[in-house]
Amino acid sequence: MQIAKVILAAGQSSRFNGCKLIADVGNKPMICRAVDTLQGDDTFPIYVVSGAWHAQIEDVLDSYKNVEILHNPDWRVGLGKSIALATQVISNAHALDGILFMLADQVALRTTDINTLIDHFKNKPSRWCADYGKRIGVPAIFPASDFKTLTALNCDKGAQHLLRNTKAEVNTILFRDAGIDIDTQQQLKHFINNNSLAAFK
Repeated sequence: MQIAKVILAAGQSSRFNGCKLIADVGNKPMICRAVDTLQGDDTFPIYVVSGAWHAQIEDVLDSYKNVEILHNPDWRVGLGKSIALATQVISNAHALDGILFMLADQVALRTTDINTLIDHFKNKPSRWCADYGKRIGVPAIFPASDFKTLTALNCDKGAQHLLRNTKAEVNTILFRDAGIDIDTQQQLKHFINNNSLAAFK
């Protein structure tokens, strides 16, 4: 079963006052941490959708051989545009059963979380996403039957409505750490100060 993995990293990080994607998290840039989290046993590339900080992302990921960067020139439109671009480009190039999306700043996610999500999708190919405890969201996997809908997205809310406000079946897995993301330098400092070195492995 072929599942593409996509990191959404096109935003401006306006509240961070700089490029948070190259900020140090456990002795590696945040975007590298996200890529490493998605590493698996397959040779299928990991896709990163860049935007405002395309040059910085391209530079820091230069040493990765299994990463393809998709530049979204319309990143200002919002997350939905990045999802649409990735879905269109990847599904046109490969025969896929599903696409997994995560945010570059979900720093508490682990590879085991991603593998668990993928395993559940393989057993039951349908919409799967993280349950943060009080709400649901990415990482999420959408089946091929959703690709047409995903390519039509053109808003700042991404694919939230497909997970939260829908009559279609949505399966969830409790990943409370998925609800941790980084918007400010203070949040990053707090995360690092409250996690042991083991959390960064």
